[in-house]
Amino acid sequence: QRQNIGTIRKASLPVVKTRKASLPVVTVRKSSPPDVGPDVKRAKLCDSDDDSREEEVPTAQVALARWWRRQGRNIVVDSLPNSSNPNTRLLHVAKTESAQTFLESETLRLRQKLNSSDGLKKAGLLSALATFYDVRGQYSHAETCLRQSLSINPASKHTQWLSAKVKKQLDAVDMQMLAMKSQGDGKKEGLSFPNPTPVERVSGKSLSAAEFFERYSSTSTPVVLTDVVKDMTPSPWTIEYLRTAIGDKHAPVKRVVPGSAEWAQLETARTMRVSDFINSLEEDINTEQLYLFDWSLPIHCPKLSKELAIPKYFDGDLLKKTPEGSLYRDSWPSLFVAPKGLSGGLHVDAFGSNFWMALFQGRKRWLFFQKEDLPLLYPRYSHSMDPTFDADVFRPDLEKYPLLSLTHPRECVLQPGELLFVPAGCPHRVENLDRSLAVSGNFVDESNFEVAKEELRLNALKDPRSLDLLQQFGDMFIDKRTTIK
Repeated sequence: QRQNIGTIRKASLPVVKTRKASLPVVTVRKSSPPDVGPDVKRAKLCDSDDDSREEEVPTAQVALARWWRRQGRNIVVDSLPNSSNPNTRLLHVAKTESAQTFLESETLRLRQKLNSSDGLKKAGLLSALATFYDVRGQYSHAETCLRQSLSINPASKHTQWLSAKVKKQLDAVDMQMLAMKSQGDGKKEGLSFPNPTPVERVSGKSLSAAEFFERYSSTSTPVVLTDVVKDMTPSPWTIEYLRTAIGDKHAPVKRVVPGSAEWAQLETARTMRVSDFINSLEEDINTEQLYLFDWSLPIHCPKLSKELAIPKYFDGDLLKKTPEGSLYRDSWPSLFVAPKGLSGGLHVDAFGSNFWMALFQGRKRWLFFQKEDLPLLYPRYSHSMDPTFDADVFRPDLEKYPLLSLTHPRECVLQPGELLFVPAGCPHRVENLDRSLAVSGNFVDESNFEVAKEELRLNALKDPRSLDLLQQFGDMFIDKRTTIK
C-alpha cells in the first residue's frame, strides 16, 4: 500500500500510479481573515513578492472546481453531501472515478510542461503539481515537488505552507505504517476499542494554581475541576438568563455535516437572533440540530462578558497579555449553547492552544485521546494545518480503522457546575447529553508556549496577524525569560 508513496525522498519526480484519493482537498475561493474559534483556519493568503512572480498555474482545487462546473457535475451530483461548503463538496467530488481520471490527466500534462520550463515558472509548476499529488493521496510525490520548488524559490510563503502541511500528513502516514507493522501488518481479527480511562476529578477548594500547572497543565493531563464554576458569575447562568440578557443579538449558528471537510464537521448554517435560537431549543423544533458555537463574549457581548470571573488556573494566559486588538486577545471566553443529542466531530483545538470549558447547564460526554495518538486516529490535512478525521470514535469501526485499537482514550461526563481542562494537541469529541450552556477559553501558558509558537509560525505564512502575535510572543520571551523557558 505504501509503495506508490514510499519512494519518499528521490531527487527526480516519481512515476505516477493511479489510486483513489483518500484525503480531502482545499477550498477554491480566497478565504477571509480570522475571527474567533475554529474560523481562524480560514486566513487570507499573504503572498510574498516571489509568490506573485511564479507561474500562475491553477492548483488541483481550482482545476477540479472548474472541471466540475463545466462537465463533472452531471456525473457526480448524486454523490455530493448536503452542503454548500466548497471544501466539503470538492472533497467528495475528488473521490469519484471521473474526477480521479481528470486529475491524473492534468498531472501528466503539468509534468510534460516541466520539460520546457525553468526559473520561477518551473517553481510555480512544481508547486501546482504538488497539489494534484496531494489531492490524489500521493504525499511523497507532493513532497518531492515542493522540495524542488523551494530549491528554486525558497522565499515562496505559499509553497512553504504547502510543504509544512504535506509534511504533517506524511508524518502521520509513516506513523500509521509503523503501527500497522507492530499490529501484525493489517491484522484485524480480535481487535477491540480500549476501555476509556476515567478523567480525574479534583475539587478547586484544595487545588492551587501552582498545583494545577504542575500536575495537569505541564503534563498534558485532562482534569475535571469541581467547586469552581459557582464562583465564576454573580448568579448561576441559564439558557433562560441568556434570552433576557442577549436575546436581541444576532449570532451565527453551526450545524454538523457528516463527511464535512471542516473542523469538527461543523459548518455555518445561518445567522439568527439569539432569542429565536433559544426558542427553537425549548420548542423542540431544532430539527437541523443548530449549535451556537464558540461565540466570543468580549467581542459580541462585552457587558455579559464582564460578569465572568476567569478561574485563577488560567491567570497565566499569555494571549491576555498582548496589546489591544491583537489576534485572539478578545476571542475568549466564548459561548456554547447546544441542543440535546448534538455531537460534533473529532477535532484538535487550533494553534496548539490549551482549552477549558465551564458547564453551567446540561451534561456533556467527552472522549479524549493523548496527543501521541493523533496518527492512529486517521487525520487528514486538507485546507488547514488543523486535522479533520473520518473515524467515528463513539462508534469505532475497527474493520475500516484498525489502528483505533491502539489508542489511549479517556472519558468523562461533564456535569453542571464542573470545569474541564483539555491539554493542547489532544484530539477529543463531545456529545451533548442534554440541552447545554457552557463558556470556554483557549489559552497559552508556559506549558504550551513553544508548541503555540510553532503553529503560529506556520499560520503566519498565510495570515499576517499570526505573524504579529508570534512577534509579540517573542517580546514576551525577552521580557519574561525568568518564567518562560
